[in-house]
Amino acid sequence: MPEDPTPRPLGRRVFREEIRERLIEDILGGKLAPGERLVETRLAQQFGVSQGPVREALRDLELFGFVVSTSFRGTQVRQISTQDLLEIYPIRAALEGVAAHGAASRIDEPTLTKLADLIDVMRDAANKDDHRTVVEADGAFHRAIVEASGNRMLEHVWQTLRLSITTCVTHSVTHRSLHVIAERHVPLLDALRARDPERAEAAMRRHIEEASEWIRSAHGQSPVTQPASSERAAV
Repeated sequence: MPEDPTPRPLGRRVFREEIRERLIEDILGGKLAPGERLVETRLAQQFGVSQGPVREALRDLELFGFVVSTSFRGTQVRQISTQDLLEIYPIRAALEGVAAHGAASRIDEPTLTKLADLIDVMRDAANKDDHRTVVEADGAFHRAIVEASGNRMLEHVWQTLRLSITTCVTHSVTHRSLHVIAERHVPLLDALRARDPERAEAAMRRHIEEASEWIRSAHGQSPVTQPASSERAAV
């Protein structure tokens, strides 16, 4: 079979992915604030590359929901509204419930140890009133469960929601003490240690739905009436 004569720049894809992940890290870490403009020429200069890979990285970020682009304002870091949060919680509950169900029968001891260690990180951060570390450890805890599910399609969808999920967690830590946030992860770990898929899924849904009600209450909205467990199981 003849070789493809089309030139293939070796570094382009790597640059694109590295730039994308660096920008995601800066957005999730708060270095790039909601509403902040992202200018191709400035970013290209910052990363020491041409505008091509920067433009491609920004397209990825728009696809993943991290930025929005308009004709008049250019590309900006997406602002997550209260309504956005309330809409993402049921999606998150369903998605991560499925992840917990799958993880319960597949999870290994190193991952269980990692989850326990992350709870300890949250406890230690709570003692220091370190909100940022609690948010980061909380996100890592949920990501580990999603990865342990072995469902690659689910993991991909979850990754596209990372900005919304991180914003959800950030809001949650403003409505309850950090100690409460840390301890709420214990029932999840217990269910996974028991290798009980139904229990794990129920614990995850309850974990996320309860946080949603905190947001509703804080903004004066009526709570959502949850279906009885038998009704939910039938859906």
